[in-house]
Amino acid sequence: MENELSFERKISFEPLLISIFLGAMVAAIIYSIFPRYPLIGVICGLVAFILEALLIYPRYLSNSYGYWKITDNGIYYYDYSTWQKRIKAIFLPSHEKFKKLTFDNIKKFSVVDGKSIMNTQHPLGGSLKAPLARRIHCLVIETNHQQIRLNCAWTSAGLPTTAADIKEIVKMINSRM
Repeated sequence: MENELSFERKISFEPLLISIFLGAMVAAIIYSIFPRYPLIGVICGLVAFILEALLIYPRYLSNSYGYWKITDNGIYYYDYSTWQKRIKAIFLPSHEKFKKLTFDNIKKFSVVDGKSIMNTQHPLGGSLKAPLARRIHCLVIETNHQQIRLNCAWTSAGLPTTAADIKEIVKMINSRM
């Protein structure tokens, strides 16, 4: 039997539908304010849709959707490394393909939590958006060509990640390297 651990949420049509709904709501509100000029409402609705779908959601996509899994064969993840890949994921979520990382390609890895990541954007350092209630872990993998950061905050079932889950990830990678 194959061991498998999966984390985070899969991308769905939710970001696209929310963007469409936001655009429709803005268009309806502008139309209700200026009923003599329906074109203004349509233009404002389109602008709101474009801003949401092409600027706001791609920026925060990896925080909300970053499904990945680790099996006996390797690590499978969705690659959201470029803006173009994020936009494609929003508009065509069913066409997303896993990217496979075999254990042989892993040069080194580490598991870090939100409190031990230093924030270089803040003059005094500090953690990066650390939650108040619990720690968020990330798996940072270095290969010969790239560095991959995978969030371990939630299991794919929607439950918070436990220390046992983190230990299992480390155990699976260490046993196959």
